[in-house]
Amino acid sequence: MNSIFILTNIIEKDPGFIVGPISKLLGIIINIVFKFVYMITTDHSLGLTIILFTVIVRLLLLPLNYKQQKSMYIMQKIQPEMKKIQEKYKGNKDPELAKKMQIEMSKLYSKHNYNPLSGCLPIFIQLPIFIALYFIMKNAYLFVTDIGNLYTEIANQILATPNYPDVLVPIVQPLVPRGMTIDISQLPDMLKAINKFTPENWEAVQAGLPSLDISSLLQQKSSIEYFFGINLAETVGFSFPKVLLAVLSGFTTFLSSWVISRKNKSDDPTLKMQQKIMNIVMPIMMTFFTISIPCGVAVYWIVGNIVQIIQQIFLNSYCEKKFAEQGLASK
Repeated sequence: MNSIFILTNIIEKDPGFIVGPISKLLGIIINIVFKFVYMITTDHSLGLTIILFTVIVRLLLLPLNYKQQKSMYIMQKIQPEMKKIQEKYKGNKDPELAKKMQIEMSKLYSKHNYNPLSGCLPIFIQLPIFIALYFIMKNAYLFVTDIGNLYTEIANQILATPNYPDVLVPIVQPLVPRGMTIDISQLPDMLKAINKFTPENWEAVQAGLPSLDISSLLQQKSSIEYFFGINLAETVGFSFPKVLLAVLSGFTTFLSSWVISRKNKSDDPTLKMQQKIMNIVMPIMMTFFTISIPCGVAVYWIVGNIVQIIQQIFLNSYCEKKFAEQGLASK
């Protein structure tokens, strides 16, 4: 084969100028957490890292969740006054009257220290974390130094094996979409390639290169990346047992929405109906969305939901007592 081994395909897209910096920041945190876990155990270390990272994120978001809960109680208290203002200007399409209604609403919010957007802050913060984690799980070797060192050792052994392109080029080409040139004779591009390898691909590599002895390294790789039989870097898909992550994602999303909505009562029939629809639609959406994301991100979402449910139960109890004293108790 030719001495230049070029594949005119793209392995992984750049995360972009927004997700990129967030990915780097979260990657530093995940790398620190991973090193801590890896000192304790190598088995399931990536999965345990994701769980511990999720708990840390949820604990950091707890003050915002408390503000969200407080905002909900205040909204319930001022709801009758809001309805009076809305009824007062109902049916009027005059822009000036609309402005007056907004001014009265703003005064009401200010009087009770209510911010309608405070309940959205946890969601706004979670979204970039979710997107960045997607990229991190697709390229864990770039962010977790122990995984990167392991991948580098595997790649260097392949590069040192005679005639490796004869075996690798046919394996790599079908794995990537078109769009960019990579050179698997170079270490960075070799790392991109092996990052996409499935167990079947590794079997083909070992069968085609009998002099390549990387069995112990691949075993170490599996012990890190697999979590109870599931490769956390792979897409969830429809195969068993990975598809269970999609089911758990939808189920825990439903439970989380249900626990939150239990205390978020409203006298407005429209709002009640919207809440019921969201409690049904969101879990279904998350179930199908999870099918297309890495298993590690799915674990993050599921564990996050479980932690949020526990937090919400305690927040409901705490806020019920605290705000009852202030006349803001839930109806």
